[in-house]
Amino acid sequence: MMLIAGLGMLASTLVAYPFAERFSLGTQIAGHLALPISAAFFKLGYVIRLAAHHALGNLQAG
Repeated sequence: MMLIAGLGMLASTLVAYPFAERFSLGTQIAGHLALPISAAFFKLGYVIRLAAHHALGNLQAG
């Protein structure tokens, strides 16, 4: 989950900022909207990872 969200953040950042002139306005808007959504999924994946470590008894993870 974190890997896919990280790739989504990278792709949406590239579409929204450095390569914006190569994409249509609608695609740029989608890139801007996808950035915080993919960041939220990244954070959710990290929380799930921490919960799994906690459930396995590894309280040192972080």
